Amino acid sequence: MLKKVSRLDYYTLQVFIGLVELKSGSAVAERLRTTQSKVSRSLTCLREVLEDELFIRQQYGFEPNQVALTIYPMVQTIVEQYDKIVAATIDRGAEPYQLSVATYEQWSLMVMNSVHNTCNCIEGGVSINIQPWSDKVNQRLCQGKVDCSISTEPIDHPMVNNYKLGDINHFFIVTRRGHPLLYSTAPMTELFDYHMALVNTHLHEQEPHPIELYARSQKIDIHVALKSPSLRMLVDHVSHSEDVALLSSAMSMAYFENRDDVDYLDVSKIWLQTSGLTGESYYLHCHKSIKPQLAHCLRYLLTEKLNEMQTHCDEAVQERIANPA
Repeated sequence: MLKKVSRLDYYTLQVFIGLVELKSGSAVAERLRTTQSKVSRSLTCLREVLEDELFIRQQYGFEPNQVALTIYPMVQTIVEQYDKIVAATIDRGAEPYQLSVATYEQWSLMVMNSVHNTCNCIEGGVSINIQPWSDKVNQRLCQGKVDCSISTEPIDHPMVNNYKLGDINHFFIVTRRGHPLLYSTAPMTELFDYHMALVNTHLHEQEPHPIELYARSQKIDIHVALKSPSLRMLVDHVSHSEDVALLSSAMSMAYFENRDDVDYLDVSKIWLQTSGLTGESYYLHCHKSIKPQLAHCLRYLLTEKLNEMQTHCDEAVQERIANPA
């Protein structure tokens, strides 16, 4: 048996830990920057040496059996000791925890600044790798190829924890300066007289925007000029046309608040009081392999940031009312 155990080198033990945490061969390969075939060979080695299957194939990947769960903390300890041996020979501080986060454009800068400057729960700090939103984000998150994401829908998967950050309760019509809609007494009604620029987070599925669903239910003609996941593109578009942009969330305000070529109306109260117009919430999704203390820290920091931006929106609107241009 001792002769067999000598085959369990550092790399093979890393593969074992990865399979327990990520439950996906492809995700382990990406984490270790290797190929799936090498991961498969290491799994075969583990099974031969330990004379146990260790993992059961499930629909979403590998599920560790009782033997794997029993030896997991032991293997972790061995790998940690390897790492300490290496660290002891290198004169440097703890390396930052590498965290990959996929989210909408309006959250990207907020996430980076909040976490990088404030998170102290991990020795060495946290290094953020922001990834652009795409249709495959949910799939990559479930596979452990992305650590976290932020979106408006919970993800129903056994490898993902969902944390609600807060409701979306701010809604804005953004237009070029001097646009007639800015002076309307019924902006949410006259909105449909113009072509609209709308946010599209479902890049290829072409899911309807809430205002499209509302128009359909009320049998109102709606004209969509542009859909884009980029708020900057939408605001640039309406700045030199008669089209109007409909943007939601306090997180979007940074894209138009201080521009001198566009103006906006806060239609939050009208939106929330209109039957048939749906509201959404923001959720933080964390793969179960990331450290629990980091997940809870992220949840706290991002909830605080959302609340801060919502307060800023309310104050900005009150300032406009008190001091109209």
